[in-house]
Amino acid sequence: MRIDFTGRQMDVSPELQEYTGQRLKKLIRLLRNEFDLHVILTAEKHRRIAEITLNFRDHSLVGLETTRDARSSINGALDKLERQAVRLMGRRRERKRRPKPATAILLNVLRSQRREDDGHRVLKTDRVPIKPMTVDEAIDSLDAARTGLLVFRNAETERVNVLYRRDDGNLGLVEPEP
Repeated sequence: MRIDFTGRQMDVSPELQEYTGQRLKKLIRLLRNEFDLHVILTAEKHRRIAEITLNFRDHSLVGLETTRDARSSINGALDKLERQAVRLMGRRRERKRRPKPATAILLNVLRSQRREDDGHRVLKTDRVPIKPMTVDEAIDSLDAARTGLLVFRNAETERVNVLYRRDDGNLGLVEPEP
């Protein structure tokens, strides 16, 4: 954590710097000392303006307060920053941490002949689009498709399924376990 002070038309006393440092306890607890702070104190006629800019990772938060006293301006600006930081951290916690569903799956076709090292080689790689559909719609799509394989997202379970044509002419369905 680094704090920079700038005084415009006024001197920033060590007491104001210490007071600002003491008032940062809630921000330090929320953001874990991973932020930089720039405090600009301005005097205009009878007004004291505190503008505090907080840089946290890729976010910039700004608190601005105008009063007759420099300490109360700092208080107001820090209160605004604390509200913004609480809202920011709340959004980060509530955001879903699951990956987005895939829109395409990489499909590898293997050769059935064996080589001397007993391994398989990948002959061809295709990108297959995944469309949400029911099993009945998938059967209709497989009948219209020229390949014997269809990868789709099951509309009821939201999971990726594979429908394929077996050697005996029937259809096989591969579903993941719940």
